[in-house]
Amino acid sequence: MTTAAIPKGLQEQRDYIAKLESDEFGWDLMVGDAFVRGMRDIGYKSTAFALAELVDNSIQAGAGKIDVVFGFDDGAKPTQMAIIDDGHGMEPKMVRASLVWGAGTRADNTDGFGKYGYGLPSASISQCFRVTVFSKTVDGEWSSAYLDIDEIRRGDWTVGNRIQMPEEKQETPPKFVVDYLKKARRWEDFEHGTVVIWDRLDGNRIDRRRREELRNTLVTNLGVIYRNHLTVTPMTVDGADVEPCDPLFLTEGFRFYDLDVDRAIELPPAKIPVKDKKTEEVLGTMNVRFARMPATFFRKPEFKHTNKPSKTNMNDRLEIADANNGVIFLRNGRQIDVLRPPRRLGKINATTDRFWAVEVDFDAALDDFFSITTSKQQVTPDDRIWDMLADKANLFKVIGEMRSAYEKEAKRVATEAEQAKNAKRASVEAIEEAAKFRTTRTPEDSPQRQVEAQNNLDQEAERRAGKSGLSSAAVEQELVAGREGITNIVETEEMPGAPFFRCVQEGGTRVLYLNVAHPFYTDLYRGPGASPRLRAGLEVLLWTLGNAEVDADPDSDRRRFYGRERASVWTPHLADALEQLTRISLVDDDEDEIAA
Repeated sequence: MTTAAIPKGLQEQRDYIAKLESDEFGWDLMVGDAFVRGMRDIGYKSTAFALAELVDNSIQAGAGKIDVVFGFDDGAKPTQMAIIDDGHGMEPKMVRASLVWGAGTRADNTDGFGKYGYGLPSASISQCFRVTVFSKTVDGEWSSAYLDIDEIRRGDWTVGNRIQMPEEKQETPPKFVVDYLKKARRWEDFEHGTVVIWDRLDGNRIDRRRREELRNTLVTNLGVIYRNHLTVTPMTVDGADVEPCDPLFLTEGFRFYDLDVDRAIELPPAKIPVKDKKTEEVLGTMNVRFARMPATFFRKPEFKHTNKPSKTNMNDRLEIADANNGVIFLRNGRQIDVLRPPRRLGKINATTDRFWAVEVDFDAALDDFFSITTSKQQVTPDDRIWDMLADKANLFKVIGEMRSAYEKEAKRVATEAEQAKNAKRASVEAIEEAAKFRTTRTPEDSPQRQVEAQNNLDQEAERRAGKSGLSSAAVEQELVAGREGITNIVETEEMPGAPFFRCVQEGGTRVLYLNVAHPFYTDLYRGPGASPRLRAGLEVLLWTLGNAEVDADPDSDRRRFYGRERASVWTPHLADALEQLTRISLVDDDEDEIAA
């Protein structure tokens, strides 16, 4: 074959081989600059997952606190990000080695998170163009080393075909980090730890460029990823605490657990030992949790009894649920991935399947069964794992049961909403019919009452406007229009510490408010065994008390008596009694006992 007849691609191959065999280059396992560019494109799901690689290192270094701090040039958007921990730190040569791919010290460690030694450099250059590591041990000084994509691209670090990174040097962290620690009164006592600086953040890769949006996104995502570790190792982002958030919403004290009266329902968990097929030796364990959410779980309180509420009527839990819609996989308590089961075992409906959640937490010793990726953000369970989850944890049977429970409850909620829409509430109908038999005179609609009713309406409109962001005038207009022709109405409100109910005249409508934050509502009105008839009966009781209070003259002793009793006597005593009632064992009779 003549030179002229050689295809261009083959000629390029020959030229490249000649370069590799020259003294200047060589047969290294990788081509330096191409490798670095390739690692930059490894593809992290989000900035939070890239940050997680550094957080893993901080936790394994024994950090007692981790801070993510933003740095700025001239504008309001962050151009730098610092990850600060007070772990045991690194010696000078290890600071340099920490930026070398594969130079990790935890290859055989299954107690923590690290494995390959790729995390810090890969995650960092995926989000920025320069990363610098500062670290010190308790008996040493600050040392630093860095990677710079632009310098590598220009060939500044290239020696032959190899990339030689600069040596470490003694250097303290930048001013914005020192200022942050001084303001927190921690710099003087900062004896050991590590600071990683992401400099020249890549605007095409950082999740959000605006400060508030970036902070909120990181706080939310890191709170989910490290929910099981934040109680031991607290974390902040731009000064905001990262609150642990359980996407199953089962952990009391975690974010959104008690957002309103609805609670996720825990089903029996499963613990599955994974054994070696030949020796029967237990290699590791999978811990499985299940949670089912009530049909109104993602609705704001005022929309829990409506039919088909819009997206704007949903609460903050929904974002967490949608981001974790599937089977959630954790490794050593740290979230890695959310998967949809193999098609042969079932499929996921994005809308209805947000009302259940499953979590599988596996030991790092089982990595080979999950094909965990280098970046620790994806797992691929092999068929044996799925079969074990199906057989030993009854995964798909339990999911089926949770789906059925949701469908039944959703139909009931929809039916109740439709009935309320087309007919008067039972308690309202009963109380209005009973008014025909009043033996006391109906109070006169005096100017004083009219002023009070209008003030009450104005206050309620202002309260709702504060939550919705609309003007109070617009909210009041909507309230009046929605209640046109309605004399009496029952509504809910969330008022921690307030009376368990209140009855007020708002314009031309008398409103009975039920406080969803009081045990009366959670334990009795909507408690176990509560029925529509029981709820209607309780409403009638409260209408009776509430009407007596509202019918009293506004400035009368009788009105003041009811107000004081409701707030200071009835409400706390009822809460105490209901709490005691939960400790008493009761036997439910199918039929009323017949007196002898």
